[in-house]
Amino acid sequence: MMVGEDQVTQEEDSFISTGRLVAFVLIGMVIYLLMAILDQWDQVIATIAAIEWWWIVPTMMGLSFLNYLIRYGKWQYYLRQIDVNISHTDSFSIFLAGFTLTITPGKIGEAIKGYFCREVNGSPIAKTVPVVISERVTDLLAMVIISVLSFAAILTSGNQLLLVLFAGALVLVGAIVLTNSKFYNRILKKLTTFGPLKRFEESVDQVEDTMVRTLSPKPMIIGTLISVPGWFMECLELWLLLSIVTGAGLPAFTSTSLFLLAQATFVHASASAVGAILVFLPGGLGGYEIYARSVLTTFGILAAVATASVFLIRFVTLWFSVIVGFVALAFVTRRNRERECQTQQA
Repeated sequence: MMVGEDQVTQEEDSFISTGRLVAFVLIGMVIYLLMAILDQWDQVIATIAAIEWWWIVPTMMGLSFLNYLIRYGKWQYYLRQIDVNISHTDSFSIFLAGFTLTITPGKIGEAIKGYFCREVNGSPIAKTVPVVISERVTDLLAMVIISVLSFAAILTSGNQLLLVLFAGALVLVGAIVLTNSKFYNRILKKLTTFGPLKRFEESVDQVEDTMVRTLSPKPMIIGTLISVPGWFMECLELWLLLSIVTGAGLPAFTSTSLFLLAQATFVHASASAVGAILVFLPGGLGGYEIYARSVLTTFGILAAVATASVFLIRFVTLWFSVIVGFVALAFVTRRNRERECQTQQA
């Protein structure tokens, strides 16, 4: 094994550090425990226990997986943009395997997908890892767009409308900045001189090429448009959950239920955006939970019910994705071993 390859292997192992993953899980458990204690533990448990788990949780998980399928389309589209061709079997399993590291700060651990792509067809890591950044950017844009639209649906005053227009203007300005190749040239040259991106200092041109190919106007718009329905699936999960725990009944196309949909959509999308912006928090832990609970109570939902709802929506979105990721990781690892055996036999 060459020195460079050994370094890459060590970096790959560091991404899947068991100690770090355990630490992130413990952080989440502490946050949830504190929230439950502050909101009367017995009432939180009672709310969760009253839910008909046998159909509600599988339905929510199904919507989460539908989100994965939709966003996989974006991952595959971006790979085609940078001329990386991988079979759907390998590509989808690699995409899902990245979820094992969703709870790393800023989800940067999902960059492990770049290493798996290299194992499949030898694609340079510096070429595929930046796709993860493009995914995060378009995900964030999608969540902000969903937040703005849902907030517009529940606003009650002219001042709130001005706030919506201001937020929309910020999204537009941010999108324009992100499509500027000069932006990448300057930022990337600085970012690759220190920290975890220093390993790509000699490949900055290749990194920049991928960023431009995936975040120039057309692919960025396409990526964002794919992300919107994907993330909206998770908003539907919270709508279903809130409809049940608040006693509103099953979701329906009534004015009351649709208003609750707008509230649920705003809460989940904006809380996810907050968690994404707070990149130093693993998986947005703490940021999402505190924000979502606060907004739910502002909407008039009881604190214990809001906390229980946050626990459940995070389980079937964040933690379910981690579980799915580990299953996919086992599949990817087995496929890689089979390739190694075939190569050695040849």
